[in-house]
Order: sequence, then structure tokens, then C-alpha cells
Amino acid sequence: MSLCEVCWAAGAEYECRLCRRRVCPKHFRVDAGLCSVCHENLCEVCGQRLAVDSCVVCGRLVCRQCSAELQPGIRACRECYSRIREHARRGAGLRYLERVIGSPRGRDKTYNG
Repeated sequence: MSLCEVCWAAGAEYECRLCRRRVCPKHFRVDAGLCSVCHENLCEVCGQRLAVDSCVVCGRLVCRQCSAELQPGIRACRECYSRIREHARRGAGLRYLERVIGSPRGRDKTYNG
């Protein structure tokens, strides 16, 4: 029997459906069929794919399909993206988004859903 690829202490009894990591019962979510690492890094919009970043507005973990890339390293979830100009006007900490969405790289971007 192989060891759990998360804790490296207990015997691995399960295989994650996303990453194929072999894990012990402590590090496996039977209901989801996922290891604890993948479960903690799922997109918080769709809950199906692994996240690549977090939304610059609401902070939720997002996958590529559920977000728009405003600039490299700056993503917004599809819900926040639909109201991005409103968010930029209301939040002092998000004023820089007006510059980002006004730039050639951030202009007229749509989420690929």
C-alpha cells in the first residue's frame, strides 16, 4: 500500500478525481470525490474546476471559465465583471479598476462562459 500524498504518514485508500493524488481517508472528501488539496482550491463560482486566481472585487477563487482577465494577474468573477464599472466607482480601493478597464488590454473583455 502506498502512503497518502498529502500527509505521507497514513496509507492511501482513495484517488482524487481531479489530480489523481492517492490519499488517506483523512485527506479525502468522499462526497465530492476530491482530495483535501483540490477541494480547498475549487472555483467558488462553478465548484467544478480548480481555481487559477481570486476575483479582484469579491475575493472568491475563480477558474478561467468563470472569470475575465482584466490584465495579467488581475481577474474578476463573471458576476463582479458584469458590474465592474459600478464597483470601481463605489470602492475607493478599487478605483484603479477604472484605469485597468480603460486600457487597451482591459477594454471590451468578456468572460468566456
